[in-house]
Amino acid sequence: MQKIKNSNRIGYFYTPENYPGPGMVEINTTTGDVEIVELSAFDKKDGCPYFANKARGVVKQMWDSGELPDEKFLAWG
Repeated sequence: MQKIKNSNRIGYFYTPENYPGPGMVEINTTTGDVEIVELSAFDKKDGCPYFANKARGVVKQMWDSGELPDEKFLAWG
C-alpha cells in the first residue's frame, strides 16, 4: 500500500498481487471512517471487493494506532 501524497485527504493506493490498476481508500478525518473510493482492477475483474475491504481494515487499524506510514507491505490472503 502506498500513501497518496498529492491530495488534501489521507488515502492509500492498494495493489493486490501486483495486478495493474490499483484501488484507493480514504480516511474521513472527522469520523475516522475509511471509505473505498475506487476498486482495484483485480477486485473489478473478480466482481468482489475482497481486497478493497482488506485494505480498508488495515488503513482503519493504522488510523486508530496513529501510525500512517508512506508505504506498508501486506501479504494478501
